Amino acid sequence: MKEYDLPVIRFIGLGETGVKLVETLAMIGLNGVESYSLDTDNRSLSRCHQSKTLLLGKSIPCGLGAGGDIALARAAIESDRDYLAKLVSEVDLVFVIAGMGGGTGTEAASFVARLAKEAGALVVGVAATPFNCEGSRRCNKAAGGIRDLKQSSDVVFHFSNEEVMHMSGGETTLNMALETANRYLCESVLGLCRMLIEPGLLNVSFGDLKSSMKEKNSLGSILCVESDRVDFASDIMEKILAHPSSLNGKAFREATTLLVHFSGNDNLSLAEINKVIESISLCASAVDLIVGATDSSKNSLLQVTLVIVQKSKTISSLMETNESKDFTPNEAHNLSGPENFMPSGDNSYVNLGVKSKSANRGGFAFAPPAPALETISPEMKESLLEAAANQEPNRKKRKGIKQEMLPLEIISKGRFEKSEPTVHKGEDLDQPTYIRRGILLN
Repeated sequence: MKEYDLPVIRFIGLGETGVKLVETLAMIGLNGVESYSLDTDNRSLSRCHQSKTLLLGKSIPCGLGAGGDIALARAAIESDRDYLAKLVSEVDLVFVIAGMGGGTGTEAASFVARLAKEAGALVVGVAATPFNCEGSRRCNKAAGGIRDLKQSSDVVFHFSNEEVMHMSGGETTLNMALETANRYLCESVLGLCRMLIEPGLLNVSFGDLKSSMKEKNSLGSILCVESDRVDFASDIMEKILAHPSSLNGKAFREATTLLVHFSGNDNLSLAEINKVIESISLCASAVDLIVGATDSSKNSLLQVTLVIVQKSKTISSLMETNESKDFTPNEAHNLSGPENFMPSGDNSYVNLGVKSKSANRGGFAFAPPAPALETISPEMKESLLEAAANQEPNRKKRKGIKQEMLPLEIISKGRFEKSEPTVHKGEDLDQPTYIRRGILLN
């Protein structure tokens, strides 16, 4: 039995972006929260002065970073598995914070989240995704990283740098866009932690948070806004709807649970709270609503922290979204994925592409991750073998099909024109391989 009432909260930053964000959070110095920065690159860890650091894979990347290599990052993380397992043990709430699209953060986030879940912690993933100008390969890798993190966490809060840039205006500088994105993320995470740590007039307990997020395996949004205007309620709602994490109100329509926390001085009136709650309820009516309030004499501003837990999307809804939507370069990818690995059958990965017939693909080809070895039951293994066996007749049929000669230009063999053909075990090796083996080219 623990001797204290406050939940044990731990920030774990992974990769260069995660390390920067956790170091910023550690500098603010929230009481009761421990901060750890982990990376394969010594250079990013050398900037850390407030958070505890760990160089991942000392004998593999040797402190030089993974360079976007997922396999190298995975090997580095695996080598420190025991330390990471100890890091997330006996913790109530773990924030796994990483930037997606590179090597270390993309691979390590889901790995650490899985260890924390196994240790019994409530796991909140916090993921920042790159600008579209960083290239489709990095954006696609980021989408896969969030998909894997979502499967390993209770909920993932996604912060898109691209959407922050659109909200800030196309003329903003890169430095300003990054600062704005980092500020949004840090304010949101700190707002959620203060909700749990600081005593209030209406407390939001760790149990409330756990019941709304545990085993959801879904995406969510956190936003933190403040106002010092007389018409507090209307100003707050205007800022909430303009916040990048609200997705222009779309996040409310997909919500299952809302946690609303008010923080301010004596000027925080019940009428203003009711007005804000009524406005939020109009945006999201059919949701569970949890309200908290703290009388903070240190802050002259009235502040609202809003946590949105969204619905988990199934495979069928994901397919409908990808089939009906053409992505544009400035539009965020659909980052939802299957909730759990499923064996063969009507809803299996084997039949995932049947409806689409390889047509109308979105911005990236969806490839579900292979299941972890420990998650495959004997029944699941048998169903997978059965699905593979069902494909054998099709392979045998292809053997009876002969490839015709293609209308290619015939070029003289030169000095080998009169030479004897090269025959080995009855096969003329001078013939193209696709003809000898009966492989269809078109």
